[in-house]
Amino acid sequence: MECGKDRAHCIWFHASSVGEVQVARALVSELKAMLPDAAVVLSTMTEQGRKVAEKQLGGEVQCINAPLDLAGIVDRSIKTLQPSVYVCLETELWPNILLSVKKYGTRIALLNGRMSEKSFRRYRLIRGFISTLLSQFSEISVIQEADANRYISLGAAPEKVRVLGNAKYDLAVNGSAEDTAEKYRQLLGIDESQPVLMAGSTHSGEEQILYDVYQDLKANKEPGLVFIVAPRHIERLPEIVALFAENGVVFDLLSDIRKVGRKTDVIIVDSMGELAKMYSVATYVFCGGSLVARGGHNVMEAAVHGKPVFYGPSMDDFADAAQMLESAGAGYPVASLQGLKEGIRNFISQPEEYEYAAKQARKTAMQQVGSAQKQAQLIVDMLAA
Repeated sequence: MECGKDRAHCIWFHASSVGEVQVARALVSELKAMLPDAAVVLSTMTEQGRKVAEKQLGGEVQCINAPLDLAGIVDRSIKTLQPSVYVCLETELWPNILLSVKKYGTRIALLNGRMSEKSFRRYRLIRGFISTLLSQFSEISVIQEADANRYISLGAAPEKVRVLGNAKYDLAVNGSAEDTAEKYRQLLGIDESQPVLMAGSTHSGEEQILYDVYQDLKANKEPGLVFIVAPRHIERLPEIVALFAENGVVFDLLSDIRKVGRKTDVIIVDSMGELAKMYSVATYVFCGGSLVARGGHNVMEAAVHGKPVFYGPSMDDFADAAQMLESAGAGYPVASLQGLKEGIRNFISQPEEYEYAAKQARKTAMQQVGSAQKQAQLIVDMLAA
C-alpha cells in the first residue's frame, strides 16, 4: 500500500541520512504492529540514506528522495503523498515543508529529538523564526531532559514536549547475541577465543590512529588479534584503501571474504548495514567520529552485545548514551591513542574487570528498550485525536 492512494492513513517520516534511517527503522517496526493498514513513506536527504532505507525497509515503506525545501516542489509532494502525519526525526527543521504540511492539515511530530549545546547557541540567534517552526508541531519527543530544556527555551510549548529516550537503542539485534556472533565468526573465520579490535563508524583521521593501536597490541599483548574497521561513510573506501596500501597494510574487504574467505587479520567493511551486528564478534570496541570532531556515534549498538565501549572526547550527539555507559562502568572515554592502548591493556591484564564491564554494557543497553514503542504510540494518539 502506498501513500497517495486509498489507505486508512499515510505516515511520512523524514530522515536526514543513515543515522536517522535507523531511528525510522525502529519506529516503523512498532508503528506497523499498531497500525498494520497504515501506509508509510520515508524520505531521505542523501543518496546513501535512501539506499540503506531501501535495503532495510524497502518491503515495508515507500522510500523516496526528500523534496527540495522550495514551496512549489514541496506542495507537489504533499498533494502526491497526502500524508496524515508528517514526522521529523531528530532535528530536521525544514521551513517550507513544515509550514506547507501544516497548511495542508497534516499533523506534525518531531520524534527522537535532540539538540546539542552548539546547535542551541546557533538557533538562539534566530529564536523568533525557530519558535514559529516549533509551533507547527503537535508533539515533540526528545531524548533527554537537556534536549527538552533547549527546545522549550527556543519556544516549544512545554506541554507538547516529552522525554521518551532514544529509539535507536531499541535496535537490538534480531535473535540472540550468541546466534549473531556465531554467524559472523563463521563468515570471518574467527575462533571464539580469538580477540578482535573493532573500529566502528570511523571518520577521516581515525583509521591511522586505530591501526597504530592494533599494531602495538598485536606485537606486544595479543598476537592473534584481528582488526576490523567499518567507516561511517562508504564513499571513503578509496581513501582508506590508499592509506593502508601506502603503509604496506595487507587487508581483506568484507565483500571479498564473502566470496573466498578471510586471508588476513585486517578487515575493511565495505558495505552498509553490517556494523551493528558485527559488533557481536568484537572483543574491544572503539566507536568513531569521536577522536575527530564529528559528535560520535551510537555506542549502544555495541553495548547491546555486551561489549564495553571506548570513544574519544567528541560525543555530543550521543552524550546521553555515553553518560549511561560510564555510570554503569561500561563506557570509557579516551583522549588519545595512548589512552586507548592503556584501556585495552588494562582489560587484557584484568579479565575479571572486562567481564564485569561487558555484563554492565548489555544490562544498560537493554534497560533503554521501549522508547520506539512510546514514540510510535504518539503517532497513533495523534491520528485518534
